[in-house]
Amino acid sequence: MKEIVHITEAFGGGVLSMLTQLSNRAAAAGVGVTILHSIRQETPINFSKLFHPAVKLTYVSMFREVSVKNDWTSLWNLVRKLKELDPSVVHLHSSKAGVLGRAAARIAAPRARVFYSPHGLAFLRRDVSPVKQFAYLSFERIAARMGGTIVACSKSELSEIETRMGAREARMIENGVNVPEIPPRIERNPGDVVVGMSGRASYQKNHQAFVKLATDLSGPSVKFLWIGGNLEELPGQMPSGAVTCSGWVTRERALELTSELDIYVQTSRWEGMPIALIEAQVAGIPAVVTDVVGNRDVVQHGVTGFVASSVEDMAKYVAMLRDDPALRARMGAASRESASKRFSMDAIFRQWLSVYQLGSDRPTREPLASKEAASYETSSDSQF
Repeated sequence: MKEIVHITEAFGGGVLSMLTQLSNRAAAAGVGVTILHSIRQETPINFSKLFHPAVKLTYVSMFREVSVKNDWTSLWNLVRKLKELDPSVVHLHSSKAGVLGRAAARIAAPRARVFYSPHGLAFLRRDVSPVKQFAYLSFERIAARMGGTIVACSKSELSEIETRMGAREARMIENGVNVPEIPPRIERNPGDVVVGMSGRASYQKNHQAFVKLATDLSGPSVKFLWIGGNLEELPGQMPSGAVTCSGWVTRERALELTSELDIYVQTSRWEGMPIALIEAQVAGIPAVVTDVVGNRDVVQHGVTGFVASSVEDMAKYVAMLRDDPALRARMGAASRESASKRFSMDAIFRQWLSVYQLGSDRPTREPLASKEAASYETSSDSQF
């Protein structure tokens, strides 16, 4: 039986969401799947419940930041695991796994087809110094020479890869979601407007910009909701009552809360292609997002929402949608129609099967086994 080995250090958030989608569908279709993963703070405690029973989960210690000692140990742990598994395909997720995994695959699985999904390029991070940004870019350039195909999740990310990394092989497969599990936006009193965002309060997500929007635009009939944790831990940064924070909730509850929004915002400083934004568009919610890699690729400016060049522009666009129910309805309908087709995981998975080159000799079952695979994702109590 063919074997896919996924390797990831970034075991949480959008990476975890894509891993569950890809691995569950592959396992349900009869392909062997092993995930070599580390644990992050945002990794759900009960993450194993997200996965198909046939997916094998193996812990391998990896660390986000560069450390010669830790990275050397991680590399040889990966080498040992890959020698044991002898995979047909090695799929790497996130920058650290992308570097260590390609080195390990070259040593231990030279015949395997290797794919690397950055899910947000480390050298685009704005929470580190220019020196570190250059170091991350240098690591990516070195790793690109080890072989394998780099697979961008957005057009903007592919452009960065082609122009700055010198990749020999690069292509794009966009992120996807299981469309049937996403509830459509709930119709409510058009006079009440709820603006929201889903994620973990962090420098990358730029929660300060979200708070500023709430401070400037909230009122008796306009509420701001942060779906996720950490924001309530930031006292003194906003007027009392400007933002409601859901705290950590199950994925199912996060999707329910998203469906109750009228406007979705994404204030990120950098991205790959945010899953939460895709889910909001599939739900039929117009979005206002920052003009960064990933965000600009999801939202069709003036059609399914607005792409803003500054916080001031974001405020202008949010106010425009707030004051125009007909515009919200029109953009919401356009976003649901477009995103449901474009980001359907069924179609995305077919693209991955094609690049994995497993389709010709895998067992024939229900196409993509999407219903069986999706059941593990919707029933989980994982936290977001």
